[in-house]
Amino acid sequence: MKRQISAIAAVAVIISAAFSAAPVCAENIYEGFKLSYTISNKEVSVTGCTGNDVLLQIPSEIEGCPVTSIAENAFSGNENITVCMIPDSVKTIGARAFSACTELTTITLGSSVAKIGDYAFTACPSLLYIDVSKKNPTYSNINGCLYENSDTLLLYAGDKDAEIYEKTTVIRKGAFFGKADITSVTLPNTVKTIDDHAFSGCLSLKKITIPDSVTKLGKGCFMSCNAMQSVIFGKSVTEIPENCFYCCTALSDISIPDNITSIGDRAFYCCADISGIYIPPTVKSIGTDAVGKKYISLNSDAINISGFQLRGEKGSAAEKYASEQEISFLTGKDTRGDVNGDGKIDSVDASAVLAEYALLSSGKKGKFTEEQSKAADWNSDGNIDSVDASAILAEYARVQTL
Repeated sequence: MKRQISAIAAVAVIISAAFSAAPVCAENIYEGFKLSYTISNKEVSVTGCTGNDVLLQIPSEIEGCPVTSIAENAFSGNENITVCMIPDSVKTIGARAFSACTELTTITLGSSVAKIGDYAFTACPSLLYIDVSKKNPTYSNINGCLYENSDTLLLYAGDKDAEIYEKTTVIRKGAFFGKADITSVTLPNTVKTIDDHAFSGCLSLKKITIPDSVTKLGKGCFMSCNAMQSVIFGKSVTEIPENCFYCCTALSDISIPDNITSIGDRAFYCCADISGIYIPPTVKSIGTDAVGKKYISLNSDAINISGFQLRGEKGSAAEKYASEQEISFLTGKDTRGDVNGDGKIDSVDASAVLAEYALLSSGKKGKFTEEQSKAADWNSDGNIDSVDASAILAEYARVQTL
């Protein structure tokens, strides 16, 4: 089946705005922009603009009627606006109203804004300053970021090393979308939900640790984080949803914990650096093209990642998926390098291999069990030697840099 590949699929969906009582459409000049708007029930909704001024100051009144809303997609994709001032009369800002305003640096929100639609300020990479009226009961500026009800992060506009406010419970849809300079994110243990596409397109984000407090990951929440190499899942997440790590092309260090019960469609699609993965039997469902698959071109069929090996248990969903997708399947976990069985590969394992090699080289009987010998033989050549120890140290060093 051919599929369209798009990192901003959820943002690009356009929903038609509905207005009541036969709206009147018009346009006029305000502060260098020609605004388009509709009037319905004696209230004005701004629907767009033309012009190349940098300051967009929404008027509080047009034709004697109050401006109460900014429509969905109203200014989406505008490349001129750098400062936007939204008056106290505005109550609602529609979905994607300012999405992809690439030059937008400053937003001021009035006291009456009570609802901001999904992805309203998504993909605004230049946005640095958000000013919210202190009289606004719903929205506020906390640590330079836009919050709803003081616990829901709507829009991040902080430093590239992001430390999220400690009382945050929700990372809302698109909160970090397209923040290409973000290199690290520290999530507090208060966060419960990471919404759809929350971190999509964070091109410099190298790793993420999902705290135990998180119970829900949204669709595509880490989609197209091209530099991401490592993910650590918390103990409360049960589902890896569709497109979750889609096109995280550098992702290589991944472990699926026992608390995961389902992996959605294309969850790890085009993660070509993952050479193999163990999926525990607690996972009962695995979606289409979830792991071990990639595409060649945007509209091409999915193909297998060369050399990819899926590991799991007999009779598990992993075995069924591997059979259906014609992917190489191996029973059990890959224990290579973990000689002492502590669940990690480090210098202790390498030292143990060298000690075993020294015994064997002197003609003495080795001390390793059969399982330890299997783990120690990194290159699977049937010998335990310094080559294996060096490879284990190299793997340890690689993991330390993630």
